[in-house]
Amino acid sequence: MRSFALSGILCAVLAVGPACRAYDFSGLIFYEYSHDATKGGTEDGRFEVGRAYLTLSESPTENVSYKLQLDVGRAGSDTGDMALEAYLKTASASWKTDWGTFIFGMQGMNMFKVQESTFGNRFLSKALMDEHKFSSSADMGLGYTNRFGELFSGSVLVTNGEGYKKPESDKYKKISLQVLAGEAALSKHTGWNAGVVYSMEPISKDDSRTVMGLFGGYAIEAGRLGVEFDTKTTTGATDITEQIIGLYGVYKLPVGLPMELLAQVDLMDPDTNTDKDGETG
Repeated sequence: MRSFALSGILCAVLAVGPACRAYDFSGLIFYEYSHDATKGGTEDGRFEVGRAYLTLSESPTENVSYKLQLDVGRAGSDTGDMALEAYLKTASASWKTDWGTFIFGMQGMNMFKVQESTFGNRFLSKALMDEHKFSSSADMGLGYTNRFGELFSGSVLVTNGEGYKKPESDKYKKISLQVLAGEAALSKHTGWNAGVVYSMEPISKDDSRTVMGLFGGYAIEAGRLGVEFDTKTTTGATDITEQIIGLYGVYKLPVGLPMELLAQVDLMDPDTNTDKDGETG
């Protein structure tokens, strides 16, 4: 019954008004050329598609919109499977009201989108929370976003908790919160931001997985700087708390060309209760 209800919502959005025949279709493709400096390296001079996003969006009315997005990437570089696979990353309908915007379906998560925008170079590396699997970038569920004046904004999501590549495997749901002050997209606009994110997902009757993050950023015409501190606590027979400390900066080189100097520090501790087990990236 849940799948039929969702299909009904999406079909209703697609069927509203004649304007739904005009679609906004876009694509973002990351091409790579790699040089292997290792003696006898087999991957020298390789051209490839690193990742691609294909997006279809439409606003059949002033207050209703929908979005479909395919994410095409390598099946599993860690396992040696380098085949390109396409995943449905976004399939959502949004309803804008006087009380905020409600989002239904597969949608982007609110845990690290702002931090990712501050760094602004997704084609080089994932956001730190994404890289260390503190949160998926998208999930299936219900979302709500709103602005509170010119300075503050917030969002709350109730999702499966499995991400966009896996179906739901249990009855528990994940709750994610974001509170932001300032500019959300520092890679596009100057300004500053500071915020907090929080998620909680039961993984059994007695145990849960909790993520907490604090972040901030500052951007001027010459560049931008961001910092974040994240923890993930998983309770069970032995409680484990993972920790991330991240610092990243971008400096626009004054050479008359669109060139930037990038730096990122990634301090990851897989268990704060164990000494000398951290990783530095």
